[in-house]
Amino acid sequence: MRLAVSCGDVNGIGLRCFADSCLHVFFNVSFELMIDKKTLADAMSVYALPGKVVDNVWHVGENTITIVPVGSVADVNPGTMSDAASRCAIASLQSAIAHVSQGHADALVTLPINKYALTNVGWKFAGQTEMIAEAVGGRPLMVLCTRDVRVALATIHVPLSEVSNLVTVELITEHIAALRHHLVIDLGLIDPQIAVLSVDPHAGEHGVIGTIDDSVVLPAIELARASEYHVDGPHPADGFFAFGAYKKYDGIVAMYHDQGLIPLKLLAQGAGVNCTAGLRIVRTSPDHGTAYNIGVHDSVDSASTVEAIEMAIRIARNRRAGVTS
Repeated sequence: MRLAVSCGDVNGIGLRCFADSCLHVFFNVSFELMIDKKTLADAMSVYALPGKVVDNVWHVGENTITIVPVGSVADVNPGTMSDAASRCAIASLQSAIAHVSQGHADALVTLPINKYALTNVGWKFAGQTEMIAEAVGGRPLMVLCTRDVRVALATIHVPLSEVSNLVTVELITEHIAALRHHLVIDLGLIDPQIAVLSVDPHAGEHGVIGTIDDSVVLPAIELARASEYHVDGPHPADGFFAFGAYKKYDGIVAMYHDQGLIPLKLLAQGAGVNCTAGLRIVRTSPDHGTAYNIGVHDSVDSASTVEAIEMAIRIARNRRAGVTS
């Protein structure tokens, strides 16, 4: 199993978390890190990263990481935005996408970027997901997960005021189908149980608060049931998570960003994973950002990166084998 890893913003915590992750043992897995040796050498010095580089291989614990140059070098200045680091992050991601698309690696793990910093060098995408989708094709579905809880988002990075205009029967049915496909094909689950959350508080109280749950969300659920999917809802999100109803489901469709991610991140306790379903390639990433506020001498929590690696391995193996379990 070969994993391509994009370096993300070298001034953030991504490389530190990746290096710490590689102190774990991943059996029969090799890594390819898209980064120039000079940038990596600088990062190793500044962050006191573990391991040593021999020729083009970084040895960390029991793991071997092949260094794949990307033709873009950046000086490492922790906690700061820089155009050089942004160009390096873009070049690394482009190289990693190509590597997986061409069959040189089985899955892609992307380390965190700073989206605002990237716009200063001409970045035109809302995030890494959109760039990957444009390059490889597919209709991406953002699924944030722990080992037991998986939340897909019907809408992602949009103002809350726009959610009601964006949520349609077609959108919800498409996302239910995409989530089910991910649960069955990528995760190997049989007949997964899916819950759909409501848009309005209390699912609109039968029209007293709002009508979108009755007029849009419920018909979408009924269409999914007609395809013999095990789906129910719409569930008001507060009670659904507060009283543990989420434990009965394999997957959850949330209507907007904070509705799904606040409870997921509370449950994940720093070990959440962003998994992009619906792409031709396997892609995961840790569920955190660059964290510029964490100092060079502060410790970092690599749990999310470890889980992102494990999830990429699991999905790639399942897709290769075509298994369900």
